[in-house]
Amino acid sequence: MIYLDNNATTIMYEEVFNVLKKYSIDVYANPNSIHEFGVKAEIALEEARFKIAKLMGVMPYEIYFTSGATESINWAIKGSVLSKQNIGKHIISSKVEHSSTINTLSYLEKQGFEIEYVKTDNYGKIDLEDLKNKIRQDTVLVTLMVANNELGTLNPVKKVYKTIKEKNEKTLFHLDAVQAIGKIDFRLKDFKCDMASFSAHKFHGPKGIGFLYKKDTALIHPLITGGSQERSQRGGTQNVASIVAMAKALEISFEDLPKMENIKNMRDNLAEQMEKLGAKIVTPLDNSTPNTLSAFFEGLRGDVIVNALSDEEIYISTSAACSSKGTSGSRVLKELGYSSKASEGMVRISLSALTTADEVQRFINILKKVLEFLRF
Repeated sequence: MIYLDNNATTIMYEEVFNVLKKYSIDVYANPNSIHEFGVKAEIALEEARFKIAKLMGVMPYEIYFTSGATESINWAIKGSVLSKQNIGKHIISSKVEHSSTINTLSYLEKQGFEIEYVKTDNYGKIDLEDLKNKIRQDTVLVTLMVANNELGTLNPVKKVYKTIKEKNEKTLFHLDAVQAIGKIDFRLKDFKCDMASFSAHKFHGPKGIGFLYKKDTALIHPLITGGSQERSQRGGTQNVASIVAMAKALEISFEDLPKMENIKNMRDNLAEQMEKLGAKIVTPLDNSTPNTLSAFFEGLRGDVIVNALSDEEIYISTSAACSSKGTSGSRVLKELGYSSKASEGMVRISLSALTTADEVQRFINILKKVLEFLRF
């Protein structure tokens, strides 16, 4: 088996799985219980929060645990605009965001909020001048992704933050940082924002767990009400085992960052070999996450290529895993002006720190045979 769909999800590191198992069996108490066993779970929870905060360069009380990126994104967007709707209802984003952002904004638009989309280049990188021109006094939120999940395109988020705050310091800035961890050196101390969303299963952690960074000065409404957990901001008993495992996965992901240089070399070599097979590369190799490569082959559907490779136990994807089932092609490519045929033909190959050069070469060899068969 060759797994090259790491933007969809990643295998759990063995060390992370061992942590998950240990805390599921040995420290399973409710961290909100006052007895000694509960206190032990609470200590583990807060140590994980401290570790994540230290790795990201922020304060522990700015880290809130959630069920994953979709919840974090919903909370950041809905919670912030609801808390500031007395100031305004104007929100800025881009049309190439993840569906969790796009659909949340669509919901808010139906509730009376005004959504405006900033221009991008042909790769989905946002236009800073257009962003500056769109920010108004009633703009309550700008929400953008660090790295595009389909193309890997990186946004100039440091310049975005500066542009926003110079135009309107009261406008909140949320980052969808889901595709950044483990691929680029993304630490919140270096990338200023008011909120940022993360998901553990994108960096070799468990599924169903993530966190929201919320700057202490950013006031947002709770999304899930209930008990007093997470400083009364997010109700529900915390998943201690998954949280501790997530902290471990984050730690290893930062340790493994030097491997990304080699992964980029493999990705770039892969792009060169795919072009020789007739691929049209749509990922900007000089401004993207080093593991991501998206392309299309004229005259061939992406889902057909994916299924043919799947028969050979090679796993890639057509677009975002959250959007690929039940849709026709890449929404991102359509938004960038590509034809329907190009959108329907797109395939995404996404490597990880665990991918080997041998796997990449075997993939190319089998892809060549698959293309020859499909073009016959």
